[in-house]
Amino acid sequence: MGLGGAVRRRLGRWEIPAADLYRSRFISLDDLATVLASLGPVKRIMEIGAGDGTLAQRICAVFPDADYVGIDIAPNPGRLFRGNPEQAKFLSMATYDYLAANPGDTFDLVVIVDVLHHIPEQLRVPVLRDAATLTAPGGTIALKDWERGRGLWHLVAYSADRYLSGDKDVRFPSLEELHSIVAEGLPEFGITLEARIPPRRNNVLWTLRRWAD
Repeated sequence: MGLGGAVRRRLGRWEIPAADLYRSRFISLDDLATVLASLGPVKRIMEIGAGDGTLAQRICAVFPDADYVGIDIAPNPGRLFRGNPEQAKFLSMATYDYLAANPGDTFDLVVIVDVLHHIPEQLRVPVLRDAATLTAPGGTIALKDWERGRGLWHLVAYSADRYLSGDKDVRFPSLEELHSIVAEGLPEFGITLEARIPPRRNNVLWTLRRWAD
């Protein structure tokens, strides 16, 4: 556990508001959820890298009729989720483990937010290929990551992930690298939307769907 995680757990009932305030300096999860909601109604949602469940709570709020499954390799994913417990399920497992345990299972929306820069570079394409397998025909992949930059906020973001979160191997991709990873990992998908999520332009969101046959 990084320094940030240790401190957060000591905050008790103040952990959630403190975590929300801290995260809001980098990204508005409410704005992100609003953009996802604009994609239209969905029945099943998979979030790869669900983390503490903060985004999951917002996703479930804008898709109240959808079933949500969040997976993460970290222990106890979704521990801060305060939404409808009957709507959401969290599992501590990797994408390939989920596919092995649930062959043929697919989702209308697969969400991958701020995950790629935490994954070793050699595993980024395989994770996207797993995401493609998990996407139902006509479904959408929503991929958001932090674009590498040179400004103050990129330095702050790197320092937070490296020293507070404790990820010694964090590496943010450039926009060109993101395009390359997507082209290799999701060759049958095309970008249908590109957006920058406030308050930082480093937050790049793409939604992707399979090319028509």
